[in-house]
Amino acid sequence: MVDFSLSEEQLELQKKARDFVNNEAKPYIAELDKKHNPEESVSDFLMRRSSEIGFRTMSIPKEYGGGGIEDPITAVIVAEELGVGDVTLSSIPLNGRKFYHLMNSEITPKETKDKWLKAFCADPNFLIAIAMTEPDSGGDNILPYDSPNAGIKTTAIKKGDSYILNGKKHYIGHGGIAKLYCMFVRTDPKKGMSQGTSLFLIPEGHQGLKFGKIHDKLGLRLLRNQEIILDNCEVPKEWMLGPENQAIAAMRTGVRSDGILNAARCLGVARRAFEEITEFCKKRIQGGKPIIEHQAIACELADMYITLKAMRSLVWHVAWSSENESPDPKQVPGAMAFCTENAFTIAHKAAELAGGRGVMKDQPFEKLLRDAFSIKHLDGGNYIKRFKVANALRDSDQYPNTSFQPPIG
Repeated sequence: MVDFSLSEEQLELQKKARDFVNNEAKPYIAELDKKHNPEESVSDFLMRRSSEIGFRTMSIPKEYGGGGIEDPITAVIVAEELGVGDVTLSSIPLNGRKFYHLMNSEITPKETKDKWLKAFCADPNFLIAIAMTEPDSGGDNILPYDSPNAGIKTTAIKKGDSYILNGKKHYIGHGGIAKLYCMFVRTDPKKGMSQGTSLFLIPEGHQGLKFGKIHDKLGLRLLRNQEIILDNCEVPKEWMLGPENQAIAAMRTGVRSDGILNAARCLGVARRAFEEITEFCKKRIQGGKPIIEHQAIACELADMYITLKAMRSLVWHVAWSSENESPDPKQVPGAMAFCTENAFTIAHKAAELAGGRGVMKDQPFEKLLRDAFSIKHLDGGNYIKRFKVANALRDSDQYPNTSFQPPIG
C-alpha cells in the first residue's frame, strides 16, 4: 500500500515553509493586503526570501541551479504551508514548477531549455507570466471549442524571419513584473486553437511589449494581475517555443498536473480559517462557557475538520497518482473544483462563527473569505473545471475507475 509518511527532507521543507510564514511573512502580508493601490501590494522582500529559502526553484533540476525536488507530494506540502500564510504566496513555487514543465516539454529545444532555466534559477526575482486569457477569450481557451472563431484572438503574422504580434491579454498573473512572458498567439486563424496556436517567449523590455491597467481585485491582492498589450511587437522566429501551431499540445502535456498545487493552496487557506476559528471558539465566552462547548458550534467545527481531512487526502492522492498511474484527465480538475469549493465553505463558516468579528478588517476572517472566494475564479472557474471532468467521463471508452488501487508491497 502507499506510505504517505513524510520523509526527513519533506519534514524539513514543511518546517521551513511554516517558519517562514509565521516568523517573516505574516506581518508583511497583513499590511500589503490593506493597500488600496494594487501596484503597491507586491513584496520584493517576500520574493527574495522565497528564493533564498529555495521555494521558487525547488522543482527545477540541480543541473540548472534548482533544488531538484520534482516529487509532487513535496510540492503540495510546501504549497499548503505557504497557502496558510497567503494563497498568493504559494504562487511562487508554482511559478517555477510550471516553467520547468513548460521548458521540459518535448517541443522545447535543448538550448532554449538550458538558457532560460539557468537564467530563472540565477535571478532571485525572476518570474514568468503565462499570457493566455484575453478580453474576449477565457473559458473557451481551455474548453474543447476547437473552431477558428473560438479562443485566442491575438495574432502573429510571419514577416521574413520574424513574426509581428498584435493583441491584448488581461488578468495575467505577474504581469508587469515578470522577466519572461510566455505568449500564446494565433499563427493560423483558419484553424482551431489546438492546431493554430503558437507560443513565444518574450523577455521584459522588448519593443512592442506594453502594459495596461493593473487589475484591482477583491482577494488574492498580493498577486499582481495586469493587462498586456502587443503593439506591432516584432519577435525573431527563434523565440517561438517548438514548431509553429503546437503550443496547446505543449501546454497540456507540460503543465497539466500542476493544477494540483492550486488545490493545495486552497487547502492552506481552509486550514488557516479552521485554525483561526478554533482558537477563537476556545476563547470566546457566551452563556458562561467557551462557545466551543456549545453543541451547535462544536458540530460545525467537527464538520470543518472532517472536510479538511478529505481535502488533504484527495490532494495527496492526486499528486501521488500523477507520477505513479496512467494520466487521468478527471483527477486534477476534479480536485481543484472540490478544494476551491470547500475552502470557500470553510472560510465562510469561520466568518459566520466569528460573529461581528468575521467582517472586521483587523481580524483574519474577512481576508480569508475574500481569498477563498477569489481563488474559485482561477483557471476558468469551477464550472469549467467540472465541465472538464464531465468531458473526460463522456470521452472515456470504459466505466470510470473511481477506486483507489495502490500497488501491493
